[in-house]
Amino acid sequence: FSSVDFAVRPGEFVAVVGPSGSGKSTLLNVLGLLDDPTAGHRLLDGVDVTNLSVAERTRARQESIGFVFQDFHLLPTLTAVENVAMPTAFDAGDASGRAADLLARFGLGDRLDHEPSELSGGQKQRVAIARALINEPAVLLADEPTGNLDTETGESILAEFERVKAQGVAVIAVTHDPLVEEYADRVVDLTDGVLTGGLPTDGLPTDGLPEGETGGDR
Repeated sequence: FSSVDFAVRPGEFVAVVGPSGSGKSTLLNVLGLLDDPTAGHRLLDGVDVTNLSVAERTRARQESIGFVFQDFHLLPTLTAVENVAMPTAFDAGDASGRAADLLARFGLGDRLDHEPSELSGGQKQRVAIARALINEPAVLLADEPTGNLDTETGESILAEFERVKAQGVAVIAVTHDPLVEEYADRVVDLTDGVLTGGLPTDGLPTDGLPEGETGGDR
C-alpha cells in the first residue's frame, strides 16, 4: 500500500473495487485486525487498535467486527443455527435462540436444523451473514459477498446489508460485482496499492491518533 487513508462512518456501506491482486483482500484483513499494517494507525470506534496483543485483537474482533467470507466457511457437521451461534461458543449463556431469530429474519426459519450440504448457495450466504451479526458488531466486512450467487439472490443479500447499515453498522464489501457498487453509498478503488476515494467527503476522523498524525494506513 502507498499512504493509504481509509475511513467508514457508522451506517455507511462502502464497496472496495479494483483488479485482482491489487490488495483488496489484504486491506480487508488489515481492517479486520487479522493482519497488521507496516505503518500508520488503525482506529476502531475512535480507539487506536494498532498495537493490541493477540488476545486483545481476538476480543476486539469478537465484540466489534463481523466477517462474511466468499466461500462461507460454514462448519459442515453443524446445523444452520449451530453455525450462526458458533462465535458465542465461549460466552456465558445459550445463544441458540438469538441465532434462530436471526435466521428467521433472513427467511431461513424453516432451515434451522439443516446442515450446509442441505442448503443452496444463497441460503449458505444468509447463514454466513447471520453468523457475522450474532454478536451485533459495529463493522461488517464482506469478501465478494455476491461472487457465487445469481442476480436475484445477490440482490436479496444486498438488501440484508441495507437493513444492517440502517441499524448503524459500517459495512465494507470487497467486490468485482457492479451490483454491489449500485447498493453502496461510496465506491473506493484500490489499484497497485493506491486507494482512491478512501475518505468520506467530510474528511478523516482523527480522534485517538497520536498528536500530529492524520491517519496513515488503516
